[in-house]
Amino acid sequence: MKPTVTAVVPAAGSATRMRGGDKILTPVNGLPLIGYSLSALEASPLIDEIIIAARDSDILPIAGLCKAMGFQKVSGILRGGSSRPHTVLKVLVETRADIVAIHDGARPCLSVSLCDAVIRKAIETGAAVPGLPITDTVKVTGASRIITGGADRGTLFTVQTPQCFETALIRGALAKALRDGNPVTDDSAAAEALPYPVHIVPGEARNIKVTTPDDLVFAEVFLRGDTV
Repeated sequence: MKPTVTAVVPAAGSATRMRGGDKILTPVNGLPLIGYSLSALEASPLIDEIIIAARDSDILPIAGLCKAMGFQKVSGILRGGSSRPHTVLKVLVETRADIVAIHDGARPCLSVSLCDAVIRKAIETGAAVPGLPITDTVKVTGASRIITGGADRGTLFTVQTPQCFETALIRGALAKALRDGNPVTDDSAAAEALPYPVHIVPGEARNIKVTTPDDLVFAEVFLRGDTV
């Protein structure tokens, strides 16, 4: 039998680097940003349901968007927690799915093929994330911003979402991270701290996270199908 899969969409961040804008609902080529992320998750044949965690002020607008776009898989829109781990864990207690695919609401350029590849790897291994190898030279500095050394870029990756896990695994990992006061910056870090092996699936350069107004420009280009 096919494992059941829930997509978890954290969309409750403060968006401070967007200079006051409401990132999730910012129009991009005529559609609110989160609408693109939800469309990709809705189109995945492996995903059974979608649960969104949002700010109070965004819950009704997102509900209206889901209705207008005819999304059938969105089963709930919850109030987000005080941090990303709190937000994701709050959603995880609401699902009995075998696998969860945790995808940033602010990554609008997700392809269905990447989404499904990461889910399949998580079904196989228990934990998988998309990632891209770093191509720039990486330097290490001290507090004075003087270079103290370099890092082997051959072993370094930037990771993306969706980050996919066996539900019980990531639920326990995030709960432990919160208990221990471990300031994890993504869900993978919580699993790594157990420790549990997290596998990397080749990501996509266009799967960017919109964090600043400049990122919006690139997202608009990618979503129009233009080249840069």
